[in-house]
Amino acid sequence: MATLRERAGSPSVARRAGLAWVVAILCWSVSVLFVRAAHANALVFSTWRLWLAVIPLGTFVLVRRRRGHKVLAGMHGASPVRWFGVVVFAGALFVAGMVTSFAAINHTSLLDVTLIGALQPVLIVGFAVAFLGERARASYLVRGLIAVGGTVLVAASSTSGKGAVAGDVLAVISLVLSAAWFLYGRVLRDRFNVDPVAFMFGVFTSGAVLMTLFTLVVRGSLRIAPAALGFAAATMMTGTTGHVLVVWAHRYLPTSVSAPLLLAEPPIVGLAAWACFGEQPGILAAVGSVIVLAALWGVVRSPAVEHVEDETPDPAQPT
Repeated sequence: MATLRERAGSPSVARRAGLAWVVAILCWSVSVLFVRAAHANALVFSTWRLWLAVIPLGTFVLVRRRRGHKVLAGMHGASPVRWFGVVVFAGALFVAGMVTSFAAINHTSLLDVTLIGALQPVLIVGFAVAFLGERARASYLVRGLIAVGGTVLVAASSTSGKGAVAGDVLAVISLVLSAAWFLYGRVLRDRFNVDPVAFMFGVFTSGAVLMTLFTLVVRGSLRIAPAALGFAAATMMTGTTGHVLVVWAHRYLPTSVSAPLLLAEPPIVGLAAWACFGEQPGILAAVGSVIVLAALWGVVRSPAVEHVEDETPDPAQPT
């Protein structure tokens, strides 16, 4: 297997990969704003967002296949039924993390949602220590506790009313589900010889079918306002673009460089929410956010995170 340095080939490729990550982070940040602006039911909005992404991803996979790329080859000895079950479960995890995140966006501040989501590396380090035999230094444990405590402080200082508390709880649930999706997707990408974009196509398709059935049972309809449908399409474009860029860039940029870039999303979203929706953070929330991001900076540079990444293109955040 080629090393990361061999795949990068030249500094210019690494710079392009870094630029791809920056664009992806901006895309995901804008996606959060689109979800808030839509003011739509999270189930209905998520269903349309998924179906709208299936068409371009399917087209992309078809083009790659016609150009001779081997887009799918199952795990040794795995039956089609088993592979189908694996992809469906991945789709279920993906949509669960996305729906709870979208629901949280509709109930609490955007800064809270993105800051809570930024805690995912803490869970990943815990997974590496518990299951991969990684040893985390005491300093990483301290930083993780500071990050969690700071996030609780920010949420408590900016929460107003039961709806906001429910939104923070949904954001925490989304954090756990998104981390589970990330780790599950990582294991699948390691065990199955599958093109990452083809894998995302399978996940989105299975997720869209599951969401359609669930939404029809719960809501009885997929009806959505034209403006909200437009925002769903915009979310699909920015979110899916971010996914594809990360899938490509992860092959050429080490985690020690890419992971810290993700910490830029909370301040970007926080400032944009202030400018677009008047969500001005208080002094305590602003100071707490700085503390959280500073603590997470040390966590994301942990060798445990690098171990989990394992230089494999990752499925990316559910957005």
